[in-house]
Amino acid sequence: MECIPCEFSVEINYTDLNINNVTYGSQIFSEVEGHLIIYINNEIILSEKGILLLELAKQLKDWMNNCDKDFFYESMDYEDAPILLFRKINLNNWQISGIWMDKTYSNIKFSELQFACNNFIDKLIIDLNLKKINIKDLF
Repeated sequence: MECIPCEFSVEINYTDLNINNVTYGSQIFSEVEGHLIIYINNEIILSEKGILLLELAKQLKDWMNNCDKDFFYESMDYEDAPILLFRKINLNNWQISGIWMDKTYSNIKFSELQFACNNFIDKLIIDLNLKKINIKDLF
């Protein structure tokens, strides 16, 4: 029997979405947090509570509009950096690493990163809309 590999091996997800004292405007980026989980080939490579998910989503969205550069995520909540780093090795070969990861993960296709980022952002926007929080103008 032939084993067909998963089309996308990277997943960026979250649980325990928590929305603190929400105000509209840029302050909302510091009010939406949760447990960030990143998988590669169904293996958890990062699992961290208390991550500012909307802040991360915004930075990912901005990076995807100019993804020729490396993605470097640091948070207003943590001094440790980078929490998440996507480093371009060549046209279609990227690395994923971060301060809380045990190692650097290589040979990641850009299409996998892009798919994972878009899914994460879309899911977060849907979940926030379900809670009657409209962040459309912030993206």
